[in-house]
Amino acid sequence: MNFFRSILVWVFVVLTSNTFGQPSDLTIKVMDNLGIHLEDCEGSLFAEKVLPYDKNLTVIVIPKIGQHKEGMFTLDSYVVVVNNKTERIKHKYFESYKTSGWESDAVFISDLTIDTARYLVQENTRAFGVILHTRNMSHPNPYASNYISLFIPKGNKLQNILKNFEIYSYGGETDMECLAELYYQRKILILSNNITNGFFDIEVKVSNTIHISKGEDCEATKTSSNAKQVLKFSDGTYKIQKQ
Repeated sequence: MNFFRSILVWVFVVLTSNTFGQPSDLTIKVMDNLGIHLEDCEGSLFAEKVLPYDKNLTVIVIPKIGQHKEGMFTLDSYVVVVNNKTERIKHKYFESYKTSGWESDAVFISDLTIDTARYLVQENTRAFGVILHTRNMSHPNPYASNYISLFIPKGNKLQNILKNFEIYSYGGETDMECLAELYYQRKILILSNNITNGFFDIEVKVSNTIHISKGEDCEATKTSSNAKQVLKFSDGTYKIQKQ
């Protein structure tokens, strides 16, 4: 298998791995509590996960459609933390489709997932993430990108302390046979010991890779580089530290 075809197969597998599950009974009860009807939601994008550090709580993301036109839609951001036993909402976050940034068009939303990695943003405060997965359907000009938002409890609400931060991107051009120039960028979030405004800084390790395939024999080359960013907490949210 030549370079381009192997890359294409890998991308196809990654970008079509979405599981199209329907909402659970718990999610349905939460939606009833919020007055949200199933027919007003994008059925393939529900997400639900028990918090590994508190088995009594479940995070639920409800993909309620805010605006719908031919070929595109936008989503209100509904993120809730629910007590599994009482089925009551403990914390809730809502943001209108007008400002949420959750938009599905030519580059469309392929999945919403919940990230429960150890984001200890304060000494006794652990955040969880909601990842927005997007991609297009173009083979000559493939594109995909993932964005993470981090949330922490604050009273009966959730505070969005990092909004739609891009952690993965892929794209480029190909001739569908051999010629290809493709790039990949991945970002890993690592909590630092440094504190700014009461929150640990987040170090972002950035890895960049460029694949080029050309010539009669489809000769492939790969170039890699690394970089670093730092996110500091200011005015209620994490922001990239200016160099």
